[in-house]
Amino acid sequence: MPTASRAQPCHDIMTMLTPTLFLIAALSGSYLFSIKATRRSKTRTRDIGQSKEPVWDSEDDDVDTIAQSRQLIYDEGDGDDEAFLLVLPYFRTQFGVRSGAAVRGYPSKGGIYVLHCNPVELDFLQLDRFHIAMRAADQKEEDAHCFNMRKLGATWWESEEAYARRAMQWYDRSKDPVTYVGWPSSGGVWVLRTTQSDASERGIGRINNAFNMEERWRIIRDMGGIFYENPRDGLDLDV
Repeated sequence: MPTASRAQPCHDIMTMLTPTLFLIAALSGSYLFSIKATRRSKTRTRDIGQSKEPVWDSEDDDVDTIAQSRQLIYDEGDGDDEAFLLVLPYFRTQFGVRSGAAVRGYPSKGGIYVLHCNPVELDFLQLDRFHIAMRAADQKEEDAHCFNMRKLGATWWESEEAYARRAMQWYDRSKDPVTYVGWPSSGGVWVLRTTQSDASERGIGRINNAFNMEERWRIIRDMGGIFYENPRDGLDLDV
């Protein structure tokens, strides 16, 4: 009997998104764009909302220039060397080929918060696991969302272009920091900080298999996390 084979999972967690269209714009008048970015620094864009045939723009424009001119957003994910970007207006959640969703927050100070959330974290943020959410029209409500993202370790970027430019760079990500956060119902917070390489070697990603936040913080504790009675001692919660 032939032995079934399985592709070796990619060691680099923060690799480029596989070429799969994953979202239809939710607002009237919005179009879905894709950007195919290669590590040879050639970027091509296509408007598939207006033409069935691919119509490519400049071969040499860099991704941040295109993102700025077309107001696109970027999400990194599994894959080899391609990525897709979507036109704004201000998606709060974005679904791709991975489980969970890329979550964004738009604070009043400017820039964006970005975090790829698993189902438990989406529930913590009170976001639907299956349907797109848009940013709040009320800025105070959006800031509250950003605060909750900070409670999960979300990273702030000065712009969408800055995030895309960094995420699409080809470099050794083994030393990149990774943070896991769990919130017990009894109070306080458990935080585990490590690196991509350590998380891979120890299988720390199993934390994301938790069914709920209670199970999540217990696994974080068992994997060497630190408990902070005062959450501000363990997390930067400034929005």
